[in-house]
Amino acid sequence: MIIMVGKTTGISRDLIIHPGETIADILTARNISQVELAAQTGMTPAYISNVISGKKGISPNFAMALEYALDVPKSFWLNLQANYESELLELNEASTITDEERSAFHELKEISRYLKVNTRQSIEQGILALRKALQISNLSNLQKVLPSGAFRASTKVAVNSTVMGAWLRICQLEGEKHNVFQRFDVRDTGLLIDELKGIMQKPTTEYQNCLSKVFAAHGIAFSIVPNFRGAPVQGYIAKDSNGTYQMSLTTRGAAADIFWFTLFHEVGHIVNGDLARTSKYIDASNSENIARERNADAFARDALLNPDAYSAFVKNSDFSIMNIIRFAKEQDVIPCIVIGRLQKEKYIPYNYFSAYKTYYKLNS
Repeated sequence: MIIMVGKTTGISRDLIIHPGETIADILTARNISQVELAAQTGMTPAYISNVISGKKGISPNFAMALEYALDVPKSFWLNLQANYESELLELNEASTITDEERSAFHELKEISRYLKVNTRQSIEQGILALRKALQISNLSNLQKVLPSGAFRASTKVAVNSTVMGAWLRICQLEGEKHNVFQRFDVRDTGLLIDELKGIMQKPTTEYQNCLSKVFAAHGIAFSIVPNFRGAPVQGYIAKDSNGTYQMSLTTRGAAADIFWFTLFHEVGHIVNGDLARTSKYIDASNSENIARERNADAFARDALLNPDAYSAFVKNSDFSIMNIIRFAKEQDVIPCIVIGRLQKEKYIPYNYFSAYKTYYKLNS
């Protein structure tokens, strides 16, 4: 995802024109006095004076009165007032920045670079730009977007709740880009598995877009987001009120066997109905060994490699690369899936068949 954010505060106070100045210009051009305008609009001369001097704004009732008195549509006056107030807010945005938010901004440098926020501008401009990129009113509020009850952080890697919140906002914003209307149907799980395995065989330049299309057809808005220091997570799932899902996978662990196992693991959470117990779900890289994690692992393991076929393959004890390639082809997976499983289960050393291990450079 790339969000282009330019300079956010370039308005000079001298260039912000109060609507009263426009009224004054019209009165001068038509040779109408403020007292006469007061009589024509039913307002007091003091009120007219305060509006023209910029001390008061144009109310809806006054806008209606000006339409009659000056033959200028009320919508013009209301838009003029709204634009003036919006420009004032933009001018004063920097004054809303707190010390807490400044600290949060320094923790988000890696994410700022990813979102193409210009880090060479002033800190204030950078903060305002990052607010817009993440669509949050204050960067210090990022810690509050984390779901409760479903978040498990790695015990080995330091977690930064501000970075984690920003990562989650990126996932959510990515999900909003997809138009997914089809509800997920667990009865189509077998079809989904077959389609995912088919994508696995495609060139790495194609599979990412293919994944989004296949998942969308099954009611899942899928996206891939980078992994950031401080957010040691591999996936995020949320269920929408319309029965569709959002799934985001990070680039943590770019080895193909890890990527595909993680992807199938996340599918397992959806198939197993884990989100029926919580509205949002975040997987960490070192989750607690609880039942639903074991079940999701079991789903991924068995979906990738048929358990009976794998048991027979292991029992045969022929772990030559030719036999691994043959078995992978039978299971419709790439060889590194079999190699990674054998290495994890210590049937072969981790340095075996490294030439057949695939690593992805995922698109951002």
